[in-house]
Amino acid sequence: MTDLQIDYFMAVATNLSFTKTSEELFVSQPAISRQISQLEKELGAKLFRRNNQRTELTEVGRLYFDLFSRYKADYINTRIKADHIMGKKNAVMRVGFLEGWDLFNIIPPMMKKYKAEFPDSEVVINCCGVKELTTGLLTDSLDVIVTMKNTVTKYSEFEYSDVAEIGKILIYSARHPLASKGADELSLRDFREDTFLAPWEIVDRMIVEAISNYTRPYGFIPDVRFVKNHESTITCVRNNMGVTIADEWVWAKGADDLAWIPFSAKDTVSVARLRSREDEQVLAMEGILNEVIEKQEKTRMRALK
Repeated sequence: MTDLQIDYFMAVATNLSFTKTSEELFVSQPAISRQISQLEKELGAKLFRRNNQRTELTEVGRLYFDLFSRYKADYINTRIKADHIMGKKNAVMRVGFLEGWDLFNIIPPMMKKYKAEFPDSEVVINCCGVKELTTGLLTDSLDVIVTMKNTVTKYSEFEYSDVAEIGKILIYSARHPLASKGADELSLRDFREDTFLAPWEIVDRMIVEAISNYTRPYGFIPDVRFVKNHESTITCVRNNMGVTIADEWVWAKGADDLAWIPFSAKDTVSVARLRSREDEQVLAMEGILNEVIEKQEKTRMRALK
């Protein structure tokens, strides 16, 4: 059994997709399958059930997912304690944010505060999808993440804190037939005949149910079509190939070739880390992100009044 096999297993178990894991890790799907097959052979058990529709953990697979989660966390903490005994500090702090967000007012103050405490530590920023963020924590490629609360609550391995409540918006092309109307003249119901686009990396019942829950109060269930990622979603919307529901933090709402309207739905943003990661630098970054985002949200809310 190798750490590589464990990392591949944890990634597939999080994504529930060999294809998505292959793209996320930049490793061929056969290579991932071979490593997991070797792991299954060594453990003497099937870890996944695979069919044309989905990939699922077996009951034994869930047991090993819990075991390897604890193993990764214990290994990280032991390594950190050993480094502390030897007088070493973490050389790199890896922070993940949900892709598509405008972080202009968050990253600069975060960096300033963190570097004041740890001037010799480099900060690396990764912007990616929700499953990549959770996989990053579980496989030790990210230290702290900022993401939607509903994507981290199901993991007992995570410690998280709520830092903001943000509204939802519908984004559509400036070429859309309704773009000539003012935002205050429109509602979600006006877009009931449009295709609603979403990144396929979160293609599961959760996203379909979420979009349907947003539109149901407006009297319809939308036609949802999945594309590869957030960038593909925005590109399609820009070219009037559909509309999309996004967070009000999204940078794209400022683009000249897009228009948007708010509607009555909100989500919670959380800062998360592995529950067992209690080393000084991770806790410091967690606290800094909490402080910076909460302050930014208070400033934004005052400006809206």
